[in-house]
Amino acid sequence: MIKTLLSIFLSAIVISGTAQNVDTLAFQDFEVAPQAPVWNFTGPVIYNSGYSSATAAPANSPIGINGSRAWETTTNSGGLVLDFANTIIPSGYDSVRVRFNLAAMNLWGATGGPDDLDYVLVAYSTDGGTTYSNRIRVRGAVNNNSFWPYSATGFAQTYYLPATETVFQPLTTGLQTTLGYSTVEIVFPGSVTQIALRITGRSSSSTDTWLVDNLVLTGENLCVNSTASINVTTCGSYTTPSGNVIASSGIYHDTIQNFSGCDSVITINATINQASTSNITLTSCGPYTSPSGNVLVASGVYSDTIANVAGCDSVISINLTINQSSIAAITENTCASYTAPSGAVYTLSGVYNDTIQNLAGCDSIITITLQIDTLNVSTSLSGATITANQNNAVYQWIDCNNGNLPLPGETNQSFTPSANGDYAVIITNGSCSDTSACVNVISTSIQNAGIYSPVIRNNTDFSLVTISGLPTNQNWNVHIYDASGRVAIKTIITDNNSVLTTESLASGIYMIEIFNQNFEFKFKYAKQ
Repeated sequence: MIKTLLSIFLSAIVISGTAQNVDTLAFQDFEVAPQAPVWNFTGPVIYNSGYSSATAAPANSPIGINGSRAWETTTNSGGLVLDFANTIIPSGYDSVRVRFNLAAMNLWGATGGPDDLDYVLVAYSTDGGTTYSNRIRVRGAVNNNSFWPYSATGFAQTYYLPATETVFQPLTTGLQTTLGYSTVEIVFPGSVTQIALRITGRSSSSTDTWLVDNLVLTGENLCVNSTASINVTTCGSYTTPSGNVIASSGIYHDTIQNFSGCDSVITINATINQASTSNITLTSCGPYTSPSGNVLVASGVYSDTIANVAGCDSVISINLTINQSSIAAITENTCASYTAPSGAVYTLSGVYNDTIQNLAGCDSIITITLQIDTLNVSTSLSGATITANQNNAVYQWIDCNNGNLPLPGETNQSFTPSANGDYAVIITNGSCSDTSACVNVISTSIQNAGIYSPVIRNNTDFSLVTISGLPTNQNWNVHIYDASGRVAIKTIITDNNSVLTTESLASGIYMIEIFNQNFEFKFKYAKQ
């Protein structure tokens, strides 16, 4: 009902050509539970609701607005009077209006309805109900009967002054669609402080029925519309102040209510930017920090959001493979210097961390425990004795004048040759092995040994060796060394023509050393 009522009222405003801001001060819809704010009344009342019958005048017409309950006056020649309570009017309004909807019918036949003797009289009081002034009287047709529904377009409107009665009535009989006064209104100035209302309905017969519904008291202000403009840049869509959704860039007009309750027309210059999406495939060693700053520690597909160049969401799908670094430890012992797997060169013992790429393309961190061995290959010559200056090593003396062949049994740090010549030593210490410079030895005792010429002879099957030509009456040590320097035969002889059994020796090259405290002789011996 309210919706229909306001529609009718706004139509009246359009007709008057004046835009209004309207407040409802009091209302009476004659329902069992009236709508607030309720305009209370006193006096005998008859209610009716629903729709007229198909044989009524007018037929199938609502008795109350939309078939709701209305106040009915039928067959009451003395008049049925309702007094609506005095209502205080707040200050600040430009105007105040009293308005209700009116229908004229014959509920019992297809003709008839109110005539010139039947009326609805509206009187008002502005002094708290002490005095009333009759202002509007709506009658039936001037000649004979008339009827109309709530949809008739007649408008019985007047200003509250002069405080004299104005009559509204159709000039013709029967159904009135334009001269049927379905809206009744009295307009007051905003200066009034209180209004009481009295409505009298008179019907001379059962074929004459008046129906009143939706009585409303309103306060109104002339609207001062306003305009504004805004520039909006947003992502995706923009919801205007009125609730409209804008999905594309452009210039739009939106209307909302301003502070005075009137239209505020807003011009919106909207720039609508769009979100974006992208996909990236990445392989990372260890944790990966996404564009938004999230730290990802496991392989998978992730969604990451940052701002794109337009300031909107850029949603990135990240297909991530996380490989891992590896660690290893090695112990190395080397000579002089060490080249690590990465190519770094170390010359000092210690513990080092070296980094190369593993099979997954990530860091392989290798802890290297490194022992660097060094050699001193210098020698010292004292008399006929050569001494290696490197202590605590493995030694092998060699003959520089005989193709650097090892001297069998000569594996001490010091070496005294039995013959003049050039000699050097192979020194091995840990992983290091190097050869000294050749040292020339010329000794008096070695020279004196040259006055003797020992002879070594094999028998025909190389099973015996005969040694002769040695000084007599002396003990001689005889050592036979194989090619590796191992002592194969060791014995002592005293005779000048001594025979040694070599049957146990395998075929090969041997060195026979014959020596005592005064002399030393060495021979190359080939066993077949």
